[in-house]
Formats: sequence, structure tokens, C-alpha cells
Amino acid sequence: MKIFADQNILAVESRFLRHGDLRCFDGRSIRREDLFDADALLVRSITRVDETLLAGTKIKFVGTATSGVDHIDVEYLRRMGIDFAHAKGSNANAVVDYCFTALAYAVLQRGFSLPGIRVGIIGAGAVGGQFAAKLEALGIEVVCCDPILEIEESGREYCSLDEALACDVVSVHVPLTRDGPHPTYKMIGSDELEKLPSNAVLINACRGLVVDETALKDLLSRKPDLVTVFDVWADEPAIDAELAGAVDIATPHIAGYSHEAKLNATEILALAFEKHFELKSSLQESGEEVSRDLLFIEGESDSGLEFQTLLQAFPLHDLSARFKAEIAAGAGDKAFDSFRQKLLQRREFNTKSLETSKYSASQQDFLSALGFSFD
Repeated sequence: MKIFADQNILAVESRFLRHGDLRCFDGRSIRREDLFDADALLVRSITRVDETLLAGTKIKFVGTATSGVDHIDVEYLRRMGIDFAHAKGSNANAVVDYCFTALAYAVLQRGFSLPGIRVGIIGAGAVGGQFAAKLEALGIEVVCCDPILEIEESGREYCSLDEALACDVVSVHVPLTRDGPHPTYKMIGSDELEKLPSNAVLINACRGLVVDETALKDLLSRKPDLVTVFDVWADEPAIDAELAGAVDIATPHIAGYSHEAKLNATEILALAFEKHFELKSSLQESGEEVSRDLLFIEGESDSGLEFQTLLQAFPLHDLSARFKAEIAAGAGDKAFDSFRQKLLQRREFNTKSLETSKYSASQQDFLSALGFSFD
């Protein structure tokens, strides 16, 4: 069996090499002629998988190590009888860490205050649902807008898009869709952006084309009080340099990038692959506890130390400043990919241990809810 896989799928060799001839490729340069004798194809979000890539090949299985599937022509795969798997939910915890770090930035750098705020989550699936649960555990009021889940389940009350946009924090977690009863392509345009209150925080960590970038640039020119945190862009990797410079935090689609998320994604694909080809599963329970790194924080339990901790564990503001500088200098596509590569080894909050003596009881409760442990 011949398996073609993106070379940047974490642990792809250790998980798939046992099953056949594994050939790794650059996800941006793979061509149809490379795949003529392939049985399975494993990709990331940078590879468009459709008839143009697969016509004439004998591929029977396609897997993407991502939660989103807008780079996959799922209907074409269905018509051709090609089995498909994606890693839905594998990066949820990593994205939620990103969102809390964005809030920490807003608190420390923009004077935002968390007590008494209301958070509007647009899209309450794997990521949005987990973000909502952690916010609620901290006593923060949350409203969720998700017309699809509103029909499918009754465990939560849902709100309108306008109600979500009227919140102090708006965080977007929807897939990119262009069809159906609730398309998300440019669902947040000029009219929707105008509904954001003064001093609101807007986080987009799903897909760039969900927010109309032209409308956003216009809004930011008139409402500089908004705190905007953008991880995704309309024309990745060739992102709009003007917009990247205008938002408060600009990152190259790395909210879901973590060591743990990448391992989760590879495992999900491997299990689906083994099921499809009726192979013996190689899943093994290690029985080992998650290794934790002690994070040394300067300072004592003063006001804001919990937020300083988040920004030390994940220095989002520093990453953004470096990324913006490279984009402004014309690095463009190369900067986008190089920054993503560097963050493959990012560790999530639940792998971090802190010194108990440095934190007040309330700060410990806050950080524990986000996954940190204390020694």
C-alpha cells in the first residue's frame, strides 16, 4: 500500500509507516501526477483536495489533519466512493487556550475588565462549546449563536446573531460554508460589524472569509477602540498586510497549533485509516500521565498575575509583533509558513505547572479552570 502524507503532519511516520510505503510531500506543491499510484492521501489545510488533484488516481482514502474541511471537495469524494476522515475537535483545547490568551492581552494591554462582561460565541461546536464551558465555569456570562445546533439539540439556549454581536466579547468558531440554510461566507459584514459595542473584543480563530475583511478595515479606521484578534485570513498565505497591521493581534492561523492537538489529529486519522483498510489497530494505551513543565513566573500574587501567566505560557503579543514586522517588510507567504512551522511544538496550558505560593486562591481557581496545575 502506498500512503502519501504531508511532511508536516506530526508523528505521521511513527503512526503510518507500519502500514505500507509512506511518502511525504510538501503540502503546497503536491501535484496530481505525484499521486497516480497512491492508495491513501493525508493532508493539512494548505492542500486543496478536489477533482483537479485526484482525477485518474486510485486513491481510496483521504484524511485531513484539521477540524475544518473547506479545503476538501467532500461532494467529489462522495461521488467517487473515496472514504474521507477529518480531525474534528482535535485542536479544540489549543484554540480555547488561544482565546483566553487573547482576553489576557485585552486586559493587560487595552484596559479591558472581565468582571461583569458578556461573551457572545458564534458557533458552539467542539471549539466554541468548550470555550463557553470554561467561561461559564469561571462565572462569566455566555450566550451562543448556532442555528444548526439549535435545531439538533436542546441542552442549551441559543441566541440570534445580533444578540451575540452586542456582547462585550465576540468570538467566532464556525466552519466556512457557502451553501445551505446558514452559509457562513462573509456572514459578518458591514452591517454586522457596526453592531459591535464600543471597546468590544472581536476574536476570529475559525476561517478568514467568515468576516468581510474590507468592511473590517473600514470599521477599524473609524472605531480604534475595538480590540481585534485575528488568526485567520481571506487569502492565506498571502494575507492583507494593511489589515494585519490594523488589528491588535495578528497570527498566521496557529490558534489550533499545539503539540497535543497535532498528535490528536494524527491519531484520529490513523484510526479512521485502519478502519477503512481493515487493518489491526495500533492504538495503545500508554498508561503514562501527561508530562508537565514547571512555568516560572516573575512577580508575586498581585493583580493581573493570572493574565501575565497566560501571556508567558503563550506569548501571543510577542508572536504578533514579530509576524506583523515580517509582513510589513514584505516577507508575505514565507513569513506565514515559517511562523506556523515554528509553533508545531507549542504546548497547551494543561501541560504547565505553576508555583502555588505565587498565586492567590482566586488566581489559582482561574488558572486551574484553564488546565494549569500547581506544585
